[in-house]
Order: sequence, then structure tokens, then C-alpha cells
Amino acid sequence: MKRAYIKEIAYYVPEKILDNKYFESILDTNNEWIITRTGIETRRMAREDETIFEMGINAVNNLQNKGVDLTVVDTIITPTVTKDYIFPSMAGQIQKALGLKNCFAFDMSAACSGYVYAMNTATALIESGQSKNILIVCSEKLTKDINWKDRGTAILFGDAATASLITSREDGKGVLAIDMQSEPDFSIMLNGGSVCPIRAEDFDGADFKIHMEGGETFKRAVIEYSNSIDRVLEKANKKLSDVNFFVPHQANLRIIQAVAKRIGLPIEKVSVTLNKFGNSSSTSIGLALTDALDNNKIKEGDLVLFTAFGGGFTWGSTLMIW
Repeated sequence: MKRAYIKEIAYYVPEKILDNKYFESILDTNNEWIITRTGIETRRMAREDETIFEMGINAVNNLQNKGVDLTVVDTIITPTVTKDYIFPSMAGQIQKALGLKNCFAFDMSAACSGYVYAMNTATALIESGQSKNILIVCSEKLTKDINWKDRGTAILFGDAATASLITSREDGKGVLAIDMQSEPDFSIMLNGGSVCPIRAEDFDGADFKIHMEGGETFKRAVIEYSNSIDRVLEKANKKLSDVNFFVPHQANLRIIQAVAKRIGLPIEKVSVTLNKFGNSSSTSIGLALTDALDNNKIKEGDLVLFTAFGGGFTWGSTLMIW
């Protein structure tokens, strides 16, 4: 049976580091308050002239530097929400930069659930025989969409990019089960689209920046994380005790700890990188996975669980034999 498998993954983060002391200088907050409520100590910030495409290509280059041959890629998926342009697709721009001809490319949008949605879409494409080698590129420049006056969101987000090569395998390794759901009743539509275009005469900034109801998001995230995990394990006929390692979206340490406790997983089996990178939306799972691999926390044959929750709301899980 064909299964999708993460053959290799790499990341790129900008050089500039924003620590919590920076926010002490611009907001009514302090280092202890931020760490206690989020677990975040630092996050990365892209240069003003650094594009989302440029960051994505840097991650792709780092993937190639690991010896990955991208000439075999037949599909490119880019689940990025902070785009340089509305169209054409960023995935198409990456295809052009790589000079790939026999390939199709498309963007998708699922906010912080983007990597899981892209991985699950890649799984369907590989299992159907449509694709054999899929490049997933996540690149987010969230700092350009931050309301720097909003203490509740300004402290959370950072910039990063990841690139993953998903291949087809038939040796038992790879994705066992997937789960995806959404509930758009909880969307808050940002201005700037065709319905409410940006106009200089009424632009005040806040209407065009990230907004989040933290309390509601926290409660729903813990519930839906847990429900999604239950479903994906049931589909694979596995138990929580079978899981060797958990790679969640890096939104908030308190959410990660609450989910781990709710599902009975010790924190030692959980990848946590938000202390270094903050919430980087679709790129966060890739960052957390790379960190776990670099530190030998995941071994061949391990059952690895990925779970994400994003704005809108969106959520999902992927269960894989490494």
C-alpha cells in the first residue's frame, strides 16, 4: 500500500531576534507575564524588505543542502496565509524558481493548521497515485500583520519558513491516518479584500491586523485537539499509549501542556519550540519536527502524532510511522 512519508525537512528563520524585553519597551507588559501566559521567550522578525517568497526559497535551499534532489518533485503545495501577492500563487513562483516543468502547484489556506492540511492533502494525492514527490513550503511573515498596540497578539507571533519533501513509500512506513475539520462560525474577517479594500482615507491600521479572542481560542483548541487526536487514533486502530512522540502546533505552552495532560502524554514526548520561535502559524510544526529530529527525539519506527489548530477555526491531525 502506498503511503505518504516525510523524506526530509528543513527550515529558515530570519536573523533578527525579538526578546520579551523589547515588548516591555512598547507595551504594558513584562518578561515574566509573557512567559507565564505563553511560554514564549524570543521570536524571529524578518527584514522589512525580506519577502515571504524569499524566506520560502531559503528554506527550500536548506532542504537541497541536505542532499535532497528536487528535480523529482511533481507537486508543490504552499499553505501560507501571509502572502506577498493575492495572485498568482506562491507555489507557482516556487515552481518557476526551481525550473520544474512536469509539475503542478497550488496554494491553500488553513491558518495555523496549514501544515497538517497540506500534509493530509499530500497523503491523498500520493495514495491516489496522482503524485509521487510533493514539496510543501510554508513561509510566514506574521510580524507585518501584527497590531503592535495589542498586548494580546503582538507578543505571540514570529516569522519563519519550512520546506518538506513528501514521498511515496510501500514498506509500511508513512501516514496511517488523517483527520481534518473546520468551523467557520468563529471567523473574524480581516479587511483588505475585495469587499473592504484598503483605502488611505480610512485606514487606521487595527482593522487590517491580526485579532484573536484568546480565551475562546484556548478553550476550543484544547477540546478540538483532543477530539481530533481521538479520531485519528481510532481510524488507525491505535491507542494513545502507542504514540511515541507528539508534534503539536506551537501556539501557546499552556495549550500544549493542557492537551498533553488531557490525552495522558508526558511532556517529554512533546516537541516544544515556541520558546525560541513563538507562534509562526503554518511553519510551527515543521520547526518543531526539525528540532525533534536534530535532537534524536524521534527514532525509526516511532509512531508520531501531528496536531494543529488554527484561526477560523480549523484543526486536524496526522498519524505517521517514522
